[in-house]
Amino acid sequence: MNRSPFLVDVSDLLGRDVPARPVVIDVVVDWALEMSRILAEPALVAHLSIGPVPGGILVRGEVCYAVEHTCRRCLTDFIDDGCNPVTGLFEVGPGEDAYPIEGTTIDLESFLRDETLLGLPLLPICEDSCVGVVTTPETGLNTDSPSDSDDTGSPFAVLRDLLPPED
Repeated sequence: MNRSPFLVDVSDLLGRDVPARPVVIDVVVDWALEMSRILAEPALVAHLSIGPVPGGILVRGEVCYAVEHTCRRCLTDFIDDGCNPVTGLFEVGPGEDAYPIEGTTIDLESFLRDETLLGLPLLPICEDSCVGVVTTPETGLNTDSPSDSDDTGSPFAVLRDLLPPED
């Protein structure tokens, strides 16, 4: 049976007054939002400190990853690195602001997925100077300069000839 790399035994911390201990999670994930996807290479790495608090376990640290975004302006893909600070609470009977402790184990997958995806931009932009997609079907604003008076690319240009000339 394969053990999830996100499962951490906390039996040495539960109900005790002991110092926090470090935990490193190094794993390939398949997490994505509409315009962003965490890449498999390099793997997601979380450097965490796990310690006891009254009623549960406090997890804090940093998660680092590589992400492929699709620019919301020009729709090209670009790769970026990200690191997010993370903090989460695990409790035996969790409320809405905590994750569950199951027996003597915590599963960090939901916590890390939530914190990582919430740290990504909802509408990523490849660079501040990105001009955007296209103004005509043949012209990309990032590569060509569109002609101001050329309507030949418009599917409605032929309709202009059907109208009587304006006086």
